[in-house]
Amino acid sequence: MRQLLILLVLLLSACANQSAMRLSAIDGNKQDSARIHAELGSGYYQQGQMAVALNEFIKSTEFDPNYSPGYNGLAMTYAAINEDDKAELNFKKAIALDVKSAEAHNNYGSFLCSRNRIDASIHHFQEAVKSPLYTTPFIAYTNAGYCSLKKSDLLGAERFFSLALQYQPLLHNTAYQLAKLYFDRQQYGLAQQTLFNAMANNPNPDMLWLGIRIEHQLGNQDVESSYVTELKSKFPDSPQTKLLLSRGK
Repeated sequence: MRQLLILLVLLLSACANQSAMRLSAIDGNKQDSARIHAELGSGYYQQGQMAVALNEFIKSTEFDPNYSPGYNGLAMTYAAINEDDKAELNFKKAIALDVKSAEAHNNYGSFLCSRNRIDASIHHFQEAVKSPLYTTPFIAYTNAGYCSLKKSDLLGAERFFSLALQYQPLLHNTAYQLAKLYFDRQQYGLAQQTLFNAMANNPNPDMLWLGIRIEHQLGNQDVESSYVTELKSKFPDSPQTKLLLSRGK
């Protein structure tokens, strides 16, 4: 066991040395150095090591003060530690340096939405999807949908969720949210069709509970019963199952 641990330490040390050598080798190329530090910062950010991530993103912006992704990462990290003024300053800097950066617009939109600045957030989500190089516009559309729900803009939420599903039909949670909107408007046929896509793979209790109510409204007793059985068997301790049992089903 000790030999394995020593080997692991040696491997990690080798990786660290290689990264350091790589940075040293490209030290003369400021943009490459900025990119490497931003990539390292992103990795630490995803691991929840915010202090280390912050340091890497700061280094990125020091190597190249015009490198937009460095400021984007810096902004996200400041947002994660609730330093909102610094987060906003760096989001604006990232966008000023690259006005077409879909990632910066989407991340700034998410930040604004989390701070209940709904209209401004949706503006940035819409800016994100304008970029022809943005490969995941369904993310920004889904975010805009959730943010629209926060201000009770149900038509806006429907539009954004529908657009997200046009790009990526397998967004199960997005499809569930759209089906729920249709159900609340008593558009049970649309709700059924949309929820069917959401439940294609491992439906959760919320999806099954919505399915039960949709099929009940449509008078499809066999399908309703199958959802009831699935909910009770797969999620016996869920609040939805307890509610079901309280109604005598």
